[in-house]
Amino acid sequence: MNALAIDCAVSKIAITAKKDTLFAKLVLNIGTRQSERLLPSIDYVLQELELKPQDLNYTAITLGPGSFTGLRLGLSSLKALTLSNDIPLYGIPSLEAYAFTYKNAQNIVLSTIEAKEDEYYNQFFLHGEKISDPEDNNIEEILKKIDQESSILVCGPGANSFCNRLNEISSIYSAFCYIPETDATENLFSISEEWIKNKREPLQDYDGPLYIRKSEAELVYEQKQAKGII
Repeated sequence: MNALAIDCAVSKIAITAKKDTLFAKLVLNIGTRQSERLLPSIDYVLQELELKPQDLNYTAITLGPGSFTGLRLGLSSLKALTLSNDIPLYGIPSLEAYAFTYKNAQNIVLSTIEAKEDEYYNQFFLHGEKISDPEDNNIEEILKKIDQESSILVCGPGANSFCNRLNEISSIYSAFCYIPETDATENLFSISEEWIKNKREPLQDYDGPLYIRKSEAELVYEQKQAKGII
């Protein structure tokens, strides 16, 4: 299959094109310039495989939780491409995409994305199945859900930070940290093709990112309302 995937759950955005067994990937970690470079980057990876948008069988994206800016940027770009070329777009929850690599692990898998200092988007999996909902917790709240007598496998962009903080807080937990090589785009291809095989519906035009926390702008607005400023 020919496809395009974007992992935009964190500030480092990855764009990967797939042509059967061939891949072309580009990673952007250039701050505010990412918004102006994303569309040219999509064109670049497609051209590397001699693909045009109309050649794609589907597109895929990390749907959230994650970076508010990255998710909005990635989703709006892919929606424009898919709508103009009548291509299905599959939105994969970010924490599921990062955990997919370890679906055959015997340990409980904790998929993490760092939200703020000591706060993480997190979700637990076992044998590839979700055993909790995606949440936004500080590290102490997450530790309450972990059995101290069991070992867990920590993955995702927040894995290294989480395990470092865990070691600072306590030595009684057994956590193995697995850091992804770069991103989740190849997992997005695998999951999407499973969904296509199972005839799962793609995203609809009105579907948006999966947010589980309020943006800074919303929090500031609520604070001003509470103080009677607005």
